[in-house]
Amino acid sequence: MKSNVIKRVFVYGGLTKDEYDQIRPLVWKRNKRILYITSALAGLMGLIFLIYALISRSGTWFPYLFLLCGSAAVFLLNKMTEHAANELLAIFLCYSQMLFVGIYAGILSTQESNYAIPATSVVVFIALLPLSVDDRPARMYAFMFAESAAYLIISYFFKSSGAFSLDVMNVATFSVVGMILYGFICTRNIRQIYQSMRVDKIQHSVISSLATVVEERDESTGSHIVRTENYVAGLIGEMKKSGFFPEVNETFYNNVMLAAPMHDIGKIKIPDAILNKPGRLTPEEYEIMKKHSEYGAEIIVKTMCDVEEKDYLEIACNIAQYHHERYDGKGYPEGLKGEKIPLEARIMALADVYDALVSVRVYKDAYSRKEARMIIEEGAGTLFDPTLTQLFLNCI
Repeated sequence: MKSNVIKRVFVYGGLTKDEYDQIRPLVWKRNKRILYITSALAGLMGLIFLIYALISRSGTWFPYLFLLCGSAAVFLLNKMTEHAANELLAIFLCYSQMLFVGIYAGILSTQESNYAIPATSVVVFIALLPLSVDDRPARMYAFMFAESAAYLIISYFFKSSGAFSLDVMNVATFSVVGMILYGFICTRNIRQIYQSMRVDKIQHSVISSLATVVEERDESTGSHIVRTENYVAGLIGEMKKSGFFPEVNETFYNNVMLAAPMHDIGKIKIPDAILNKPGRLTPEEYEIMKKHSEYGAEIIVKTMCDVEEKDYLEIACNIAQYHHERYDGKGYPEGLKGEKIPLEARIMALADVYDALVSVRVYKDAYSRKEARMIIEEGAGTLFDPTLTQLFLNCI
């Protein structure tokens, strides 16, 4: 029992393995953001030291140039792969920074004196580095110990006894303090991410339940949510294969699929007499019905305002608010035109209209699938994004 507790604290930040596996993608996503900070700080420090070395003509400039260039490389690699939903790539970036810092520490340890190059640099990195690597205390402790030991071993052969003694005290003090602080911060961060994920799941569940309530109120749209989800999934699959939409990655797919069921959530505020009227709506009634798109975005914002995944929240709001916009700018609520309409809303528009066409509604009979395809095809460039329209016709 005691060994299990120790394992949870030092390997999984206080969680069980299953709980940690659930949040692992979120941990890596956060670490990619932190890579920007650590690499930028390292580069800034290298630049300052390099400028000072050149001005003072100390002759010691290579370590600073290495620090500047290495940090810039890590920063640029992270930027180039910013939208890549690939955990292995994030791991590679984080551990490449570890390797880079380890080499830099080795360069520091070969200097004859602590005055030749600021020895505090390694202390700064020992403090910063853990924040950019996988949040597992035991793994980070092992690396910090190995890096500190290697630094001191090399330092022993290159530095004077006085400088070496100072290195021992510095590294020992800051490594121990760093390990304690890292253990506390790591465990706290992991638990916060896990709690946030649980809150997000509860919020998704609540708002999805609201969407189901809306569907049950609207007597003409039975199983509309499930069918439109299937159409959306098929269309995004075609978009990935086409290569025309590089922004459509796994994260985008997951966010759209989570948000799609909520596209008509605003109908919960539309009176039953209008929602289920067995006939055409009057102009006044239609104006009220059109407000459901804005109501939907308002409900999502109010219900999920503290969701950590802001990209998801934006996509959910865009789908709810803009899925009735037309490609020619004659839709509602804002009359957006062409690619000014968010991509996720253009996707939802096709799925929503197609399902409405092939389904029985209180005010109309169902069109055949052939007739519905023709109507969708005719709407390319006016109702719908022409590129998406062709891909949608392929997938249905």
